[in-house]
Amino acid sequence: MDAPAGVGWLVREAVRREASDIHLEPTGAGMVVRLRIDGVLEHLDMVSASGGRGLVNRWMVVAGLLSYRLDVPQEGRGEVEGTEVRVSVMPTNHGLRAVVRLPAMGLSSEMNIAGLGLPGAVRNGLERFVTGGCSASGGGMLVLCGPAGSGKTTATYAVLRELSGVGGLSVVSLEDPIERDVLGVTQVEVRPFGELTYERALRSLLRQDPQVLALGEVRDAATATVAAEAALTGHRLVTTLHAGSAAGALMRLLEMGVPGYQLAAAVSGVAALRLVRKCDGQGGYAGRVAVGSFAAMDAGLRAALVDGVRGDGLEAVLEKQAGYETLEASVTRLVRDGVTDAAEVRRALGLVVEGDAALAKSAG
Repeated sequence: MDAPAGVGWLVREAVRREASDIHLEPTGAGMVVRLRIDGVLEHLDMVSASGGRGLVNRWMVVAGLLSYRLDVPQEGRGEVEGTEVRVSVMPTNHGLRAVVRLPAMGLSSEMNIAGLGLPGAVRNGLERFVTGGCSASGGGMLVLCGPAGSGKTTATYAVLRELSGVGGLSVVSLEDPIERDVLGVTQVEVRPFGELTYERALRSLLRQDPQVLALGEVRDAATATVAAEAALTGHRLVTTLHAGSAAGALMRLLEMGVPGYQLAAAVSGVAALRLVRKCDGQGGYAGRVAVGSFAAMDAGLRAALVDGVRGDGLEAVLEKQAGYETLEASVTRLVRDGVTDAAEVRRALGLVVEGDAALAKSAG
């Protein structure tokens, strides 16, 4: 693959194969090029060391990075053949490593909550938030949690689209970056490492009389505090958080300094999301399906947070909640229905589930 011309070819190939990322990894033998497809990295090509350096240099030019600085991490964005990309480079012992993020494939601004294919409890929780039924005041914070690539951004856009259709609401989102335009939503792009941070933008927006706020991600204590304050003052706020479960998301907010009593009053619900690959019926995988759990802020969870229950104790409280389903229960049902298999569940979630024929045979 010729390095300068390879940028366009790589994007076309990534789009054709519905990849989310392009990885260029320098090694002693040359540059390994891989695509992340359905959450899994797949080998695409091996480029010579010199060709690899030229390819990374071209990506740096596309993203407006300093191509003469080879000793520091850099991030930027640009456009290749009409496709906007985000580029991140990192120095390694064999040269610069680059990761190119493409727009989320299939992430349509027309997507609604029903179209996400979520488990019933999660879908109902998101729909109640949209209609204001999660709290007596109609406000509160909806937290969407999970690791990178778990469907949080897709779910956020679906919630925003439905909120934009509710008459009489001012809906504003803070995003890094804006991946899709949503009709009826005022979208603001923030730069977490620049002057317009999430915290600063959120504080300013609260003075502009919005009813609904979307926050791309809670990353620090200051942002968590302002988000909780916004939810407590009657705003509906939807945000994402890197956490493995609903209980884990609540623990992260507590560790960021939001008091338990305040969290109990601010949060209306937490959705933990994951994506697992679907079996194609021929011994492989094709596409992905959403799994998840939804924790509502009911009286039991509220009392537990106020009383200082933490860690595994919070998970135990949630398991007693009416209608609550753990992630393990959600994926177990899919395995039993043949939608996915135990091997994929172990890969994607690190869980061993019952109901898979191959697993049962190996256990026997």
